[in-house]
Amino acid sequence: MIKHEQWQGRSIVTLENDKLLISLCPSLGNNLYRMWDKAAEREILRVPAGPQALIDNPGHFGTPLMMPPNRIRNGRFEYEGQAYQFDINTPNGHHIHGFLRNHAWEVTNTADNSGTLSVTSVLDTTAHQDIFAQYPHEMRIEMTYELSGTTLVQRLRATNGSGKPAPFGYGVHTWFALDNEPEKWTLTLPVESIWELDGDLMPTGERKPLGDLSDIARGINLRGRDLDTVFQIGDNPCEAVLSKEGCEIRYRGEGPFKQWVIFTKGIADEIICLEPYTWVTNAPNLPLDPEITGLRAIAPGETLALDIVMEISHGGKSQ
Repeated sequence: MIKHEQWQGRSIVTLENDKLLISLCPSLGNNLYRMWDKAAEREILRVPAGPQALIDNPGHFGTPLMMPPNRIRNGRFEYEGQAYQFDINTPNGHHIHGFLRNHAWEVTNTADNSGTLSVTSVLDTTAHQDIFAQYPHEMRIEMTYELSGTTLVQRLRATNGSGKPAPFGYGVHTWFALDNEPEKWTLTLPVESIWELDGDLMPTGERKPLGDLSDIARGINLRGRDLDTVFQIGDNPCEAVLSKEGCEIRYRGEGPFKQWVIFTKGIADEIICLEPYTWVTNAPNLPLDPEITGLRAIAPGETLALDIVMEISHGGKSQ
């Protein structure tokens, strides 16, 4: 079932099958802000009380889309002779989380293909003067949310219509609910190392061993965890598993995802953010191999495809 509804005065699109219900608000960053698990009778995501909460804090609920992800020092960098200046939006004079989460997207299609439900929305950078001033490329960014059974796929397609390579880093700041029961949850994350951060929470360029998190690839309990940690994936798959007895959430990136950020907003209690990134925080300003930082560009006329998949299972079996 696909429904076009109103949410406290905002137009939303809801996709619903016998397993899950998801709702997204195209006019507020195309945020998929709600995901209801019918079998478990629980919210999978941190849900805002209303649209105003998303307006006031667009990065704090649901699935905020980020281009570029995380921070850019002083909002500035250069790439192949082109200077970029992003808006300063942190108290200490930097830029954070990009422009996708702050702008309205246009719904271009909904479909029900033999039970696979989808909604596609588009953001054109040229339609927003404030975006184009920061990021002077003619980019068509298309997002399709696709729901089938207990699997949700977020398919991003970014097409560079400009005549210059467009540096493009992408991430999703997904807020998973822990129901104030972190002791019941385990996080499994196969990663290689941790990026050392400076006082502005940006990588120094050095990476360090996993240390106290050395067991994370086998699974760590979230009780007492205080994480705001940037991980290098290395040769591992980009896949996180959040699980408790009777429930497993498998979350993975398909495409050039090279980093994870895991954030508990203090001692783990209500939420945990699992954030797959294509490039690391402040990547354009790090004097390191792009194979390590994830720095990349989309060539003129080309399209970059990035998929993020969430699979829910109960009792050890996919539903």
